[in-house]
Amino acid sequence: METELWRDMVGKISTICVTGQFKRLQHQLEDLYRRAGVPQPAVQAYQDALLSLLAEEEEVHVSSPAN
Repeated sequence: METELWRDMVGKISTICVTGQFKRLQHQLEDLYRRAGVPQPAVQAYQDALLSLLAEEEEVHVSSPAN
């Protein structure tokens, strides 16, 4: 059961990370963070872009009429 949960999560993350939307958001955030002097701007931008799109996906999933 736990393995299936991990597999599902990895699948969601992989699907998000190859999209143009993710890549654009990541680059925009990295540019902003670099100009703002955020430590490790590339890592922070990657994490924030991923969390943002995961949250957006979850919001759509929760608010869909099928649920």
